[in-house]
Amino acid sequence: MKPNDNEEITRDEIKKEFQLERMILFSDAVFAIVITLMAIEIKIPETEELTTETLAKALLHLIPTLLAYIVSFIFIGAIWYQHLKMFSLLKDYDKGLVIRNMLLLFFIGLFPFSATLITRAKGQMIPFFMYLFMILFCVIAQFVLYHYIVIKRPSIRLNTDISEHKAELQKRKIAVIGFSASAVLIMITYLLIPQPELKNLSMLWMMVFPIVFKVMTKKK
Repeated sequence: MKPNDNEEITRDEIKKEFQLERMILFSDAVFAIVITLMAIEIKIPETEELTTETLAKALLHLIPTLLAYIVSFIFIGAIWYQHLKMFSLLKDYDKGLVIRNMLLLFFIGLFPFSATLITRAKGQMIPFFMYLFMILFCVIAQFVLYHYIVIKRPSIRLNTDISEHKAELQKRKIAVIGFSASAVLIMITYLLIPQPELKNLSMLWMMVFPIVFKVMTKKK
């Protein structure tokens, strides 16, 4: 191989690394902006003067918003951490990777809207279902991206041992199926229960999911 060929290969590798780094930085920016937008929603109304009594009421009123922010922050943080681990496997990128990554970011970007909706429409189940399915779509999109990197396109990842990632991918598959089944069962049960005061019992299906997941992923 000629020296010029070596220089050309080196330039191509540097270019690929730079472009992959741009994709990672763009993704990190989306995660950061989403979390920031959700934090902006945590604010005390400016319509009245703050006293000890009004401040206590205002803080009490913010509890649903704070809970939605905490849950969303933990979930988005977990998605970002897994995203970081996935992209550490890469040495190159292609159109399929870009599309799947953008699909994940699309659903992540809708979190501020769904979190705001669930806090403002108190006592209504439609915003809750929207929030629940938003989480489901994020989980599915991340699984699709992970499967693409680990299984479908080995040419774009580093030549390392991926046995651990294959095992993790299998767990994610079980999680996607289990979470999807739980979401569907919650909605069906909610629609079938005639008494309005008992409709919230449909949420019990979500308690079944972690138990089944633990059993199915238990090492033999």
